[in-house]
Amino acid sequence: MNILLLFLRKDLREIRTNKQVWPVYFVFPPLGLFLPLIFVIFMPAALTSEAEKADPITKSIISLVQSTPEFSGMSVEEALARFLMRNMTAFFLLMPLGIASISAAFSIVGEKQQRTLEPLLATPISDEKFMLGKMLASSVPAILVTWATAALAVPIVDIVTLKLYGAAILPDRFWLVAILLLVPLVAFSAVLATMRVSARMTDPQATNQFAGIVILPVFILVLGVFGKLITLNFLALSIACLVVLLVNIYLFRLNLRKFQREEILTKWK
Repeated sequence: MNILLLFLRKDLREIRTNKQVWPVYFVFPPLGLFLPLIFVIFMPAALTSEAEKADPITKSIISLVQSTPEFSGMSVEEALARFLMRNMTAFFLLMPLGIASISAAFSIVGEKQQRTLEPLLATPISDEKFMLGKMLASSVPAILVTWATAALAVPIVDIVTLKLYGAAILPDRFWLVAILLLVPLVAFSAVLATMRVSARMTDPQATNQFAGIVILPVFILVLGVFGKLITLNFLALSIACLVVLLVNIYLFRLNLRKFQREEILTKWK
């Protein structure tokens, strides 16, 4: 545990001084507070306006919301607000993805460039502790920022919905599971996938570009395909958490198996 804390403190110091990493911590949180307000104040009224009701996409959204048992007995506007807030969790899944993957891009190859990786690997630290420490150092700050933003968004949204609908709509069970469980699991997946790339490259910029071009779009595509299902079906959301957990275990073991300590120590010049 002491070794893991040392990794975390060390990488946090590097985040504060790395101009390519720390700015993203100031981009996502304001959006995480601003977008829910837009969704809950303006979107329900806009979707139920006479002009929008004729739109086929709007009709399908309203029909989907009205056919959801959990939203029965509510006004269309309140049901839409609850539905939109569930879909807003997709942004909070994207937040740790974007933040953690950028940090992870510098996790190994950045150490190599700074000439701090070889002394670290020359110590008795095991490969498992090295990988776990690097994973936590890249993902924990992103997870904490996401949790803090989501926690601030809840009372802000509820103040509005109490006034509009007489009910506080957050947090519901979907929100809690998505934020508290799926957010860290997704962050770990992004970090492990990016670390695999980082271990094979010699330039942090190239690693970061690869993460942005390949890794992030894959996660976004998967989220887009299954997003509707996990926001309306609690069992599907629970299964998604289990699947991502299994993916994390596989990626961690793959990274561990492919990690060549001797090659790094002898060949990376």
